[in-house]
Amino acid sequence: MASKGRDLYLISPPTPFTGVQRARDQALYSVVGAPFDSTSSYRVGQRFAPVEIRLASSQLESNGLYVEGDIDSVPVADEGDIAVVPGSQLLTLERIENVVAEIVGEGRVPVVIGGEHLVTLGVLRGFAKAGVRPCVAVLDAHLDLRGDYLGERYSHATVFRRAVEELSLKVFHLGVRAFDAEERSYADEVSLVEYITASRLEILGVDGAVVAFRRFASECKHIYLSVDMDVYDPAYAPGVSTPEPGGLTSKEGLALVSRLVDERFSGFDIVEVTPPYDPSGITSVLAAKTIQEIILASWASRSRGGRAR
Repeated sequence: MASKGRDLYLISPPTPFTGVQRARDQALYSVVGAPFDSTSSYRVGQRFAPVEIRLASSQLESNGLYVEGDIDSVPVADEGDIAVVPGSQLLTLERIENVVAEIVGEGRVPVVIGGEHLVTLGVLRGFAKAGVRPCVAVLDAHLDLRGDYLGERYSHATVFRRAVEELSLKVFHLGVRAFDAEERSYADEVSLVEYITASRLEILGVDGAVVAFRRFASECKHIYLSVDMDVYDPAYAPGVSTPEPGGLTSKEGLALVSRLVDERFSGFDIVEVTPPYDPSGITSVLAAKTIQEIILASWASRSRGGRAR
């Protein structure tokens, strides 16, 4: 198959996701890593996450937890890591945008492994460049809606403020429990943004949270999912950049991501795994399982033309 423009920015992985590799033209789901962490403000090391998550995925059994299916039978190709530019948010975002735009333009589903949360902005710009404007479900302990952070407009803490202002995307946060007054005021005032706090999610449960999101996204043609691993409680995911107590259990998180996926699902990312702060590797294992569950839910939904149950 002839090379694509995105090959200028891709480095092949030594270990593909799940350990099974397919050719690009045989796949529906395209895995790409985005090992960027230059705006991290607390713990640094998210650039090591794509490699560690791939290694963890190769040791998981292939069945889903909440979704029936076998990941080895799903057409997934690991295209490698984007050659990010350390220290340059704008050049890195541009490269991510170009890679994702080609994947989406070919009718494939991008699976992006960060990296810090800023990489999501590059992904969403890539969708826009390809003519797709998804509604976004964000699982995160934080709102990431600051106007700027430490004087920087392009940061892991401002990613969804930029997504709303630059791309006019609808954004729905689930599991948030850490934000400042400016962010909460913005989220309450802007019609494109809604959120469910961790304490409210505990009352609503997974089913109630999914119903609320589906109501929010009822007129959306495409759905995108962004998972910051700090949405999980640090007991389940200690190796993240900015851990916050009071998060989801692993079962709650896996159930939630599998239920949010339906026939409109167009792609997702998983971000903020910080391997140097988790020698046990359990955060990478949970991230790999989260990716597996989302892909299986999407594949099941496409196979039967409906929502994952």
